[in-house]
Amino acid sequence: MTEMTDNQTVALTIFLTITAVGVLTIIAVYLMVGMAWQDYDTSSDSASARSLAARPGPGSLFYRALVGKCPNCGIGKVLKSYFHMNSRCSSCGSVFWKNEGEWTGPMLIDFIFALGASLYTWAALVYFDCSLTAQMVVTGLIAALGGILVMPWSRSFWTMFLFVTGEMGEATDKTD
Repeated sequence: MTEMTDNQTVALTIFLTITAVGVLTIIAVYLMVGMAWQDYDTSSDSASARSLAARPGPGSLFYRALVGKCPNCGIGKVLKSYFHMNSRCSSCGSVFWKNEGEWTGPMLIDFIFALGASLYTWAALVYFDCSLTAQMVVTGLIAALGGILVMPWSRSFWTMFLFVTGEMGEATDKTD
């Protein structure tokens, strides 16, 4: 077996560091959602509208976010198209994002995913001793594609997070 070069050692270190940070981030998000989940029925503005019997389970909410359905009813779609959200659910009338600036959460998710994907790609290209030009071009393309590919899920999961924390708007009317 041949000994690793300095570049391969650096690439492997970057790969493992990003993986460790990713795992810690997933644990932190899990804990944040868990804390919000505990307060789910007791939030002051929505406790009257929700009951324990009507509360969707975590698996149902995760599935709804994965397929882009309303976290409240599971029927209406969160997205109009790949790049555009509905302002409210076509079925139950819930307002998905009631406050200005709620797009920053999904934007951060898009950015982190694109950054992680490009760093993983760059580490792999360095490990296999690809040219500097290939490293720059391929990682740039992966970053752009990664940010675009994750967009629908980042918006859907952010909407689910707003629902669980009680920050999603209550149903008003069904007109859009």
